[in-house]
Amino acid sequence: MKSILVFGDSLVWGRNASKKDRHRFVDRWPNVLAATLQGVTVWEAGLGGRTTDLEFEDKPGRNGLTYLPVALQQAAPLDLVILALGTNDPFALAGRKPQDTANAMRTLISTVRDLPLATGSSVPNIKPPKVMIVSPPNCLPLSSVKGEGHPELNDLTLWLPELSKLYGDLAAEQDTYFADASSFCEPDPIDGLHLNSENTRKLGLGIAQTLVLNGFASSN
Repeated sequence: MKSILVFGDSLVWGRNASKKDRHRFVDRWPNVLAATLQGVTVWEAGLGGRTTDLEFEDKPGRNGLTYLPVALQQAAPLDLVILALGTNDPFALAGRKPQDTANAMRTLISTVRDLPLATGSSVPNIKPPKVMIVSPPNCLPLSSVKGEGHPELNDLTLWLPELSKLYGDLAAEQDTYFADASSFCEPDPIDGLHLNSENTRKLGLGIAQTLVLNGFASSN
């Protein structure tokens, strides 16, 4: 049995834009991933507003770099860690550049690979987990949003595709798996940012297919 940790933001947590609540367990993409792959256990570690390495004013505990070591220790031993972060960085810090977020992702990858060597590690004698980077889905421009949207959306329509390219380059540099979420799903027009139940399922299926194609696991 292989073990996977999915560490991310509200898309991992399962934010439902239309009802402003959480998608059902079976619809959240980490659980779709678990149901699709043979012989895997998936740990969900999602939190709305989580960043790669930034503090988020009025939202304590959102710094991914601070809390990743805790999540790793809780779920260890692990065969794979999926890092699905980035969208919240420009919300937490105005003027945040995609390259800054890609650099932060590189540090998160190092944190995963240092798990066996971490101070007080509960699994000091294992191999480091493999890593997958998932770039965020694209968002919709504010003019296309049917409900309450964020003014940052217009900038994000350019920011997120640039981040995806940088993440793809980083995955090649760091020899990790990579999935571009925008290839599998589309944002909910209600807020232009989160996913409806159909699209969060599509994301889980797409990531599962990517892992099968890369030989990590087999599908059910």
